[in-house]
Amino acid sequence: MSDDLELIVGNNALEHKIKATAFRDLSPKEKLIVAYQHLESLRQINGGYVASPYTGEQGGDMYKVFWLRDIMYATYANEYIGAYDKMIESYRLVLRVFRKYSHKITSGARKRHYMGSCADEVVHARIHPSSLEEITSEWGHHQLDILGLFLYKSGDLIKKGHRVIGAEEAEVRILLRDIVLYLTTVRWHSDPDFGMWEEGPEQHSSSVGSVLAGLTMWHDDGHYHSKYRHQVDLFNYVPVPQEFLEIGRESLNKLLPSESTSRPFDMSQLSLIWPYNIVTEAQAKTIVSNIEDNLVRDRGVIRYIGDIYYSADKESPVGNEAQWPLGFAWLSIVYSKLASRSLSVGKLLGSPDEFIGKSQEYLDRLEAVMTEDGKVPELYSGDRMNPNVPLAWAQSFYIVARQNLANVKDVVRFNMEPEGRRRH
Repeated sequence: MSDDLELIVGNNALEHKIKATAFRDLSPKEKLIVAYQHLESLRQINGGYVASPYTGEQGGDMYKVFWLRDIMYATYANEYIGAYDKMIESYRLVLRVFRKYSHKITSGARKRHYMGSCADEVVHARIHPSSLEEITSEWGHHQLDILGLFLYKSGDLIKKGHRVIGAEEAEVRILLRDIVLYLTTVRWHSDPDFGMWEEGPEQHSSSVGSVLAGLTMWHDDGHYHSKYRHQVDLFNYVPVPQEFLEIGRESLNKLLPSESTSRPFDMSQLSLIWPYNIVTEAQAKTIVSNIEDNLVRDRGVIRYIGDIYYSADKESPVGNEAQWPLGFAWLSIVYSKLASRSLSVGKLLGSPDEFIGKSQEYLDRLEAVMTEDGKVPELYSGDRMNPNVPLAWAQSFYIVARQNLANVKDVVRFNMEPEGRRRH
């Protein structure tokens, strides 16, 4: 697929057609090309992605900066179109940030208490896109899922044969071990953090699940074994005791099905299904049902009940929460992943056709609320988009949703063909 995307360069006829045609009227491949172009417009020369092009002229925070979580999710699209070199570059950038602020990680690893919002021991979630200097703010930077996501996906890429670590292997090994020590010191399984939405502090199931997935990947206990053709013993790089996984799993099970004490359900819990696949089939079913029954709206998925961020009525936020198109993309991905799982291990929660239908439904709903030229906005407040258009990781999730659904449909078609035809 990456070759197909490259074909647009210099293809004047295709470029003219795309510019002259509404996004919703393009072919699936053309939609993918246009969406990827919008994502690429946010990519910086160092491999990072600014969160959005918005520079703050309409008020609120400037989003033309780096968020570490956004970078890691934004570059996910590259994996699904085969551009692994760009994905590796993005993860090496995040690793570069961790190395730049490694003194904070080692300092934090010596503490024995919760470290608060902007303590000196916390690596900030938001940084300048060229200098990589921290952009100070009073909101909570202690976000465990950033470290969990990095451990999970960097380990996944290494096990797929990609050199994420690079030439400084000995130094990076020490840093990775310090990150694991940091996580266990701050008691990731029991202490509060500020979570994916940078609010709290509370203990979040999405944060606990993220770190559990990251440590499980590096422990290599067989949980993710079936994903890989060749086994790479990551525990030789970073030893993760079995005890860490046991206490993490126990903590996650106690928190679920809730996200936190104050939130019985939250869009961020979809991460426990994708990308992490760290919950049981029954837990996944409950998470999806709770989100569909309580958080899905006409223009997207609300993050949680009573969310005041860009609420259409902050005096009465319940029922007026901002709607995130990102949630439609995420649900589409989750359903296509469930379809893949049902093909490989049986109809545990439903049939592949049922899951594919739901995935397509959410993809269609997403495209209905994208801009006419194929951008995914951060959110709708009432019936109006906010200025963050496109939102980098939402744009990436659209690409993942479209491409993964196409992949699953191809597998289903292949399985339905007579055996004799498959050989030809």
